[in-house]
Amino acid sequence: MFFFYQLIVSLLLLISPLIIIFRIFKKKEDKKRFKEKFVFPTRAKKKGKLIWFHGASVGEILSIIPLIKNYEKNKLISQILITSSTLSSSKVLRKFNFKKTIHQFYPIDHIFFTKKFINFWKPNFALFVESEIWPSMFSELKNKKIPLVLLNARLTLKTQNKWMKIKNFAKSIFDKVTIVYPQNRETKTFLKKIKLKNIKLIGNLKFTEDPNENLGAINSKLKYEFTKKSMGCI
Repeated sequence: MFFFYQLIVSLLLLISPLIIIFRIFKKKEDKKRFKEKFVFPTRAKKKGKLIWFHGASVGEILSIIPLIKNYEKNKLISQILITSSTLSSSKVLRKFNFKKTIHQFYPIDHIFFTKKFINFWKPNFALFVESEIWPSMFSELKNKKIPLVLLNARLTLKTQNKWMKIKNFAKSIFDKVTIVYPQNRETKTFLKKIKLKNIKLIGNLKFTEDPNENLGAINSKLKYEFTKKSMGCI
């Protein structure tokens, strides 16, 4: 199944220039930074430990701002990499005065690009937010023995039904995740159906989208659990 997935991505690569041009014309793509999706970085990798967050778009990125602020203060971490897929999410990050944190666009999920991305950035730890499930990248992280957290994981009933049609392939992908923090019981139930073991339900991180508000009991618990589980790995 992984072979067929890579074959489909390879075929899409053939028309990717046309897709990029169309998206630039529609102002949905950065005409200078689109090359980051083909792993031509526009920022430098610093020496030292790097923690990597990935979220699809604005909502996912905003939900992890409190965590990013927390890790900005951590002297053990030299750099924080945030990746996303949309132009709007990259613009949102400009509003925050981060010193260690940089943004790049997420690479195409082809084995060539995922290998190139990991070899360049060499993250010590990776956190993917919500529904970002990428077979090639997950495989590469596992091969490099880089801990991977699926944070605030969310899988709709429609998505779950699709995964269940390829249950063995789904399990092979999710098994590469070190720990999963689902945002609801429905997602937790699905993960148990595919016999995933390391699951911990701690609530919906998006309750804390506003970084200036009182983060409340859910976020306090998240910070405690997240630090306890992850800091020993980076």
